[in-house]
Amino acid sequence: MKKAFLMVAAAAAMLVTGFTACKSNSPEPPEPPKPPLPKEIDIYVAGYTNSGADDAAKVWKNGKELYELTDGSKDAGAISVFVVGGDVYTAGYENNGTTTVAKVWKNDKELYKLTDGSKNARARSIYVVGEDIYVAGYEDKVAKLWKNKTATNLTNGSKQGYVNSVFVAEDKVYTAGYDGKVAKVWEKGSELFALTDGSNRAEAYSVFAVGEDVYTAGYESNGTNTVAKVWKNKNEIFKMGGNKNTRARSVYVVGEDIYAVGREGNPAKVWKNGEELYELANNGEAYSIVVYNGDVYVAGGERKGSILIAKVWKNGKELYSLSDNNSNALSIFIAERE
Repeated sequence: MKKAFLMVAAAAAMLVTGFTACKSNSPEPPEPPKPPLPKEIDIYVAGYTNSGADDAAKVWKNGKELYELTDGSKDAGAISVFVVGGDVYTAGYENNGTTTVAKVWKNDKELYKLTDGSKNARARSIYVVGEDIYVAGYEDKVAKLWKNKTATNLTNGSKQGYVNSVFVAEDKVYTAGYDGKVAKVWEKGSELFALTDGSNRAEAYSVFAVGEDVYTAGYESNGTNTVAKVWKNKNEIFKMGGNKNTRARSVYVVGEDIYAVGREGNPAKVWKNGEELYELANNGEAYSIVVYNGDVYVAGGERKGSILIAKVWKNGKELYSLSDNNSNALSIFIAERE
């Protein structure tokens, strides 16, 4: 029976071939254009290493150290990285022996200090558009946004204020952080949303804009534990955890999908649309996420005994460790090669 079926199939194939051959004089339809090949990418990460008493600010490229921004003689950290036109911009801080000074580096050189060192300050996020460099951070108790070297105060200093993230969409500059116990989003220096009412401690860590919609990741305490949350505009859309201390450190939006990373208890995690997508490490924390060409890249740290190791993950699997010493990866940026 099987042989008969094969013979019939072969005959049918011949008939189809013969029928097609009868139309051989007709012009062949043009082949559809082939989709462009994916571009090669470079993966940049900012963070720190510690082989002695103090942290040294570092930038890595494709898993290898690219720049040692400070020499480790004074405590320092690279907190955010942004790449444009082949230049690598990094925001962070360095201790001057008395206080921490907010700084910006371009490639391997200090570009400028944002603060004079009279008060503790840190630059926590950087975004570059054309010739303009936007930096979010704080000085003393005041949350600040710098455009190039000019500061705008976002809070009045009556309560502790931080800005943790800056994002530029067209002509709108969004920042996210907290003022006192309230998680907030600002636009161009003015409060846009109070995400929480101040009844419990809350903080916004990351902001991302798509069109007119603004997405924010952070946490709010429930009185016992911190609960990781994602807001769209001023409305909470997802919360993760609650039985354990949980925080969402970074948010990234692709189409209808909203990704966030952070920590639930001890494990470092990635969430997609409010549901766990990956557990990256049993004991660690994820700080920054980028989704490129369908792949999910995350920077963070995994604890191995008493040592924290800076790492990058791709689609839930370790891509590489960045150091053998105590270290952490705080920001990730993907740049397409020209």
